[in-house]
Amino acid sequence: MLKSNFILFCFGLCFSLSAISDVTGKVFYAGSGTGIPQVAVSNGRDITITDEQGRYVLPDHGAFVYLTRTAHVDPEVWFKTRSETVVDFEVDQPTNYPQSTFFIQMSDTHVYDRKSDFIEFSSPSVPWFIPDFLVPWITISLLEKNYGDDVVGKLKAALIANGYTGELDGMSASEVYSAYAEAQSAEQGIFEPLDLQIRAALKEVAGLQPDFVINTGDLVLESNEGSPEAIDRWFRYYGELMQDLPMKVYNTIGNNEIAGTGREDFTSSDARFGKYFFRHYLGPTHFSFDRSGYHFIALDTHSADPQEDNPDYWNFGKMTADIERWFENELKIHADKTIVVLNHEPFHFDERWPFDNDQQVDDLGMFGKYGVDYVLTGHTHYKSAMTIDGVQHLTAGALSGMRWVLPASVHERGYRLFQGFEAKLYSAWKQTGKRFIGLAEPQPADSSRLIIAAVGSSAAFKQVRFFAGKEELKVKALSNYFFEISNKDNQLRQLKVVARAGDDSETEVLIDLSD
Repeated sequence: MLKSNFILFCFGLCFSLSAISDVTGKVFYAGSGTGIPQVAVSNGRDITITDEQGRYVLPDHGAFVYLTRTAHVDPEVWFKTRSETVVDFEVDQPTNYPQSTFFIQMSDTHVYDRKSDFIEFSSPSVPWFIPDFLVPWITISLLEKNYGDDVVGKLKAALIANGYTGELDGMSASEVYSAYAEAQSAEQGIFEPLDLQIRAALKEVAGLQPDFVINTGDLVLESNEGSPEAIDRWFRYYGELMQDLPMKVYNTIGNNEIAGTGREDFTSSDARFGKYFFRHYLGPTHFSFDRSGYHFIALDTHSADPQEDNPDYWNFGKMTADIERWFENELKIHADKTIVVLNHEPFHFDERWPFDNDQQVDDLGMFGKYGVDYVLTGHTHYKSAMTIDGVQHLTAGALSGMRWVLPASVHERGYRLFQGFEAKLYSAWKQTGKRFIGLAEPQPADSSRLIIAAVGSSAAFKQVRFFAGKEELKVKALSNYFFEISNKDNQLRQLKVVARAGDDSETEVLIDLSD
């Protein structure tokens, strides 16, 4: 329940502003018209709470008016463009979400609907003045910087696996890349069509039947470099793909949703520059929602930051003043819940990431001040799990791997599964198309308990059994994918997990617990 003292503050604030505010409205149930109290409503900067009749007042500010979706109030229409002075929200019926929750975080889907878009708009980009014969060599160098020195070998393996009949042994690295790019971009290329790849990955996610899905940004290929026509295509295509998922999808904005920042012919004088496409197709770029006692706060850390030599420069690691104010109010109002922050760019740096230390965002001290519990991010295309000052930071890797064109072996495509239990979150990173059995991240603070994740390639295992030596252990199933095992007195040194899939094939994994 919302803190009463802050509710009174909000009511008082609304009353004092009512004389100068011209945005009012009501949140109510369809049919009866009964108002719904204690629903948080925002204009993107200010937050107020509906009164006993479901009414609210907000200052005249921002492009949207929108709700914090809760376990009981989660309408399909949760935001409206603030074009009138009265904005009402009609709720069909109360929702009743379960006390525990299982959800999936994917990130960096980078979808696009034409193979040629990757060559025309995507990074790693090579300046126009570089001679064509040097482009493959420079591209390989850039790929190796970000994805390791075995890129060429993986490109060769992908070509062979997909039926390439040319001679590869004598080829230089740039020649291998050229052969790969030509095969991939051809209209009748040897590779699985782009559309089938992304749809197969999303079908896998849907097959695990999560309660909901979060996509932490970089939804489309590269709006920074794309033309307005191409970006519009990508957002429409992304919307079509998400319609195939039978559960709710919550989308955060990534740096690749900021349109035009990398093009000289697409500037801020164009109304479609910046965040236009995200807002047009998906709504507010920062928002919040509740599920099963967890409060999710989706941030937008992208702001215009004009430079002397580039008036259209954007900072991809900084909140605007409006979002800072909104974020702090969100944390104050929902301090009694487990707080899960969602953002595209990480708020930390992991030394295992193979690029310069330029990824982290400043939390402005609010994580520690207000007790943020978990931070789920993307951007890096690498999976990571770290505890920093008591806050769990987890990155999701990339569902696209390297944007659906380079083979998954260059950098694995995958996503995170999350199990909520007793106000905590437990996670496992899964490569698309592969089975996973192992320790969840993070483990409980109480070392007498272990949380194990076990998930099939595209569905739950039919049966999962746990053994210490020859003794089968009793376990508590938190869901189809997460299991709790007693480890009283830390007596377990090795755990054997035997999982049976729907086709009766078995997977056996030994988990070392000696550390």
